[in-house]
Amino acid sequence: MQKEREMKDLNDLFQDTIRDIYNSEHQLLKAMAGMREKSENDQLKRAFDTHIEQTEEQIRRIEQICIRLNFQPTGKTCQGTLGIVREATEDIGQFAGSPAGDACIIACAQKAEHYEMANYGSAIAWAEELEMDDDIIDLLEQTLQEEEEADDLLTSIAEDMANVQANDTMRTAGRATVF
Repeated sequence: MQKEREMKDLNDLFQDTIRDIYNSEHQLLKAMAGMREKSENDQLKRAFDTHIEQTEEQIRRIEQICIRLNFQPTGKTCQGTLGIVREATEDIGQFAGSPAGDACIIACAQKAEHYEMANYGSAIAWAEELEMDDDIIDLLEQTLQEEEEADDLLTSIAEDMANVQANDTMRTAGRATVF
């Protein structure tokens, strides 16, 4: 006879996702430091410096939410971020120091940003559905906005510099660009 599953509700899902996000932010804090070290573009390094500081504040916001809602943010490993970081480590290891290195780093960072945006978007929707205090929703929305701004900045650096540099190097070397 199959055991009955514990009935989980939207609040349980919200808390589980907040724990997931909390672990994700910690993983990405370490990963961003490594990406910063491997990057060659000064603007990209500054973008990582800024986002590392923001991520530290985002972690504090998650802790504030957990205190307000009376649960611990720990106890879960974010498997999605673990995979993103593992893949980024492999990709950056292949391309760092090459003309395409910074373009690769940006792409890896943006994969993480998009994953974070999805998590924060879901958490906001659930907090609204659960009619949580506006303070909690505001903390989540502030972080989502920072993640979107970081993604936009990375896109700008890629389009204005990193992708162009990687492609110009190919042209200079006499290789045709393939699309």
